[in-house]
Amino acid sequence: MNANSGRVSQWFSMPMPLGKVAGLLDIDPAKAPGLVRAGRFPCRVTKVRGKYVATVGDVMEAMGIEDPVVQTDDLRAGADFAKRWD
Repeated sequence: MNANSGRVSQWFSMPMPLGKVAGLLDIDPAKAPGLVRAGRFPCRVTKVRGKYVATVGDVMEAMGIEDPVVQTDDLRAGADFAKRWD
């Protein structure tokens, strides 16, 4: 990767709350904290300000979704193109 490229997940900087992640992974949100404490949750999870969260990249990996490297200029050009149709 060069300075003008990055992974798709890097564009999503906000961590996802455990309940949302559990829903995406088809896990009962009520059981998710117990799975995290037991080390059996299928995604890497961290604790931020007392709440469990996961990054978009970790969730994508757990779901088997590829996290490709993209060129920043290509993303901007695509966004500019899409604006023409708004």
